Amino acid sequence: MKTNILFCLIFNFIFSLSFSQNPDKKVEQRHYTSLKYYKLKYKEPLTKEDSLNFQYRNNDTLVLIKNYLEPKGVRVPYEFKDSTFLHYYKKVAFNHKNNLYSTKTSMKYWKEDIRIFFSKNIKKSTKKDFIPFVKNISDQVDSLNIFIVKKAKDANYFIYNDGDYEYEENLKNNKNTNYYIYWKQNKIYKGAIKLYPDDISLEDKMKDYFIQSLGFFKLSNEFDCNSYFSNCASEKKTLTNLDLEIIKYHYSYGICKGTNLETFENQHKKAKALLKETGHKLYFLHVD
Repeated sequence: MKTNILFCLIFNFIFSLSFSQNPDKKVEQRHYTSLKYYKLKYKEPLTKEDSLNFQYRNNDTLVLIKNYLEPKGVRVPYEFKDSTFLHYYKKVAFNHKNNLYSTKTSMKYWKEDIRIFFSKNIKKSTKKDFIPFVKNISDQVDSLNIFIVKKAKDANYFIYNDGDYEYEENLKNNKNTNYYIYWKQNKIYKGAIKLYPDDISLEDKMKDYFIQSLGFFKLSNEFDCNSYFSNCASEKKTLTNLDLEIIKYHYSYGICKGTNLETFENQHKKAKALLKETGHKLYFLHVD
């Protein structure tokens, strides 16, 4: 049996191709990269001997990497989604504007745990529905852990009222923005929500901003009005099945995290073609 494995590295693709003519013998494994990436990554010019080891997959020329050391990581099988779901997912994950996307825009996600601190002036009634709401998300979404902490020094996510200590300077004197997040290499590491007590439905607003901050998600008018990913103004939003599936998928390791839209689409194209044409498994290797 032959298994093709796609290693998911930042801006890098390494193919591990295993071949065996006799299932009783040890499988020989060779590692390849695309010709395009090889020219960007490696300085050594290709020789005639190298060309004898070329492999061809999905219209790509693959170059054998000699003495390759496999990085440590976690292998996860590709998670298939149909085109309808991916249409909705791309709407929110890649920050579209007027249905147009920038190929440079990359998805954002939390790598570390989210540790939420409430300022002392946040009322218990305001937190009453919010805490079970985020706990439900944490329980249902793999690789996304959300906790409530009692001390600000232990937090990386702050929820506070206007007039409290200003936990986020970028929200100071800025009523046009109610939440703010920071990221590095597309990994979100800090966030904040600022509430204005004179606003109605504070509980709903907290949920709105929190959902958006899970991936710098962009709202869309293509979602039902009760969806948290809809830009429809509504006080009756609920975490719909599609909402939850989008968040689950965003945090799934069955895709490459932190990629731009062009890379995301190319990976799906290759993965679906491989499944359709060969039925062989494709895996992503996630490496920190």
